[in-house]
Amino acid sequence: MENLSASTVNELFIQKLDSPDGLEKVAQEGSAFIRQKLREVSFARKIIQPQYVTKADLTRSVNHDGLVKIVDIEPDSKAMTVNFRGEPDWNYIEGPRFEIPFYMISSEDFQKTEEELLAYEMPLTEVIEKNSVLDIQKIEDTSFLAQVDAAITTESSAQTASYSSGQIPKTAFKTLFDVLDGNELRTEIILMDTTMYNRLFLYDATTVGDAVGSETHVNGYSYSTLFGRRLVVSNKVSLLQNKIYGFTAQEFMGQFLVLNDVKFWIEKKKNIISFAAYESVGMGIGNTKSCAKMTLG
Repeated sequence: MENLSASTVNELFIQKLDSPDGLEKVAQEGSAFIRQKLREVSFARKIIQPQYVTKADLTRSVNHDGLVKIVDIEPDSKAMTVNFRGEPDWNYIEGPRFEIPFYMISSEDFQKTEEELLAYEMPLTEVIEKNSVLDIQKIEDTSFLAQVDAAITTESSAQTASYSSGQIPKTAFKTLFDVLDGNELRTEIILMDTTMYNRLFLYDATTVGDAVGSETHVNGYSYSTLFGRRLVVSNKVSLLQNKIYGFTAQEFMGQFLVLNDVKFWIEKKKNIISFAAYESVGMGIGNTKSCAKMTLG
């Protein structure tokens, strides 16, 4: 079957909007498309795997009108010596907990007239991908980093370094890793933007080992780990510029909860088509010692 042109796809799209059944079908198709793309571009979801929840898993907050989930934190414990009667010290267990609020993330409300849409040289789904999806995932990652930075500030776990050559020496990574590893945890994930990732090309063979160094100069750095830690690279330079983040494994860090997966809303009034994408999620960092940040010059 011959591929349809963009103008034909847009014309068929408009025809669907002229009936309630067609409008509902377009909204469903848009939601399916957006969910697939969103999981590919959000770095927050690569660091904390989302968990889906329902109303039955949540409760009302005492601080606002929204829903929250109460998450228990593992109580601290210790080994101890026993007295002459062979009895250890008693420790009454009090389970600490924290609250994860839910909020809606929405793209802008986009509008197009029928006449403008018919003049498009690309299908409307391209507009959805380049606008709605990217807007949502950036807000999602911005919210995630805001919580991470707040946790880092609480623990004073940020380091600053300046290297005029642009290269990132191994001592910088060691300093970052030591922040978490020194708290009886382990740095499992490294997050950086693409410009920081490009600095890896500046390593020579003697810096990172003969095999990796020589291969990097030929094929680029093609590994999913760096110094034994999982590497997450993002093109969101505006959020991550000159920064490298370190994280523990998810079970020592927090939760990313999804109440309503991304949905696509659309309506048509006269010749004006309005559409937007939105979701309801909640994020929470339950362990402020689970993340660290290195800022480089």
